[in-house]
Amino acid sequence: MAFQDYMKPCPGGYQIQAADVLTYGTLGATVEWDGKLAAITAAHIVDSIGAPIFQPSWYTKPDEVHIIGPVSGKSAHLQYGSSSEYGLRREDMLYDFAWIAPVAGATDGKIPGIYGGTAPLKTRDPKEGEPVAWIGMSTGAVQHGKVVDADLWVFRMNRRSKKYESFGPCIRIEGGVSVEGDSGAAIVSQDDGLVIGVFSLGGEGSTFMVASKIPPTAQDLIQHSTQTVSEAVLLERLAKWKKGGLVSLTPSI
Repeated sequence: MAFQDYMKPCPGGYQIQAADVLTYGTLGATVEWDGKLAAITAAHIVDSIGAPIFQPSWYTKPDEVHIIGPVSGKSAHLQYGSSSEYGLRREDMLYDFAWIAPVAGATDGKIPGIYGGTAPLKTRDPKEGEPVAWIGMSTGAVQHGKVVDADLWVFRMNRRSKKYESFGPCIRIEGGVSVEGDSGAAIVSQDDGLVIGVFSLGGEGSTFMVASKIPPTAQDLIQHSTQTVSEAVLLERLAKWKKGGLVSLTPSI
């Protein structure tokens, strides 16, 4: 069965789409998070809290879709018209993370090729150097990499909106393949089998990918999904960026 087909209960790695957007992505995993059952994905593939999440995509297979639950929470998505506008506001996105309260029986904890159990996995913060695995609906095969930076800052242009986004601290992972449609895939540590993030973006032809960390609690997602940096931090970043010392990814996945 293709990862773009309907599956019930839906495991991680399969295609999903929110009712209020045309883009689709990947259901990362159904996890135990902040004392609740949560199906997690990337915030940029959903829009409004409360929007139904379909599996698979209603855009590609309108006759097969089923609702797996509503968007119950998502991080803010800040965009700037230019680097100068960012310099005036100096506000970063901390997460690219959304969670769904799944309808009973609509999902389970499995992630094909990575985790065969049905019980939900737990989450934790990433550790530099740890090996990880993930699977997205577009690649449809398990990918392997290593966390090389758990404190990465990314400033990039979103190729769809043509606006800039400042994101971090997030996770840089080297190794594996990342393509459009894999956004939201759960990043699973190969050391202990816990979920440490969700796939957010990658560059076309690049040798690495970027993942969002997972907020500690739902309250953190509401109150602390962005942060304002000082002028000193901004100037330090811009100086490094001009020298090529900071990541600037143009393609958006």
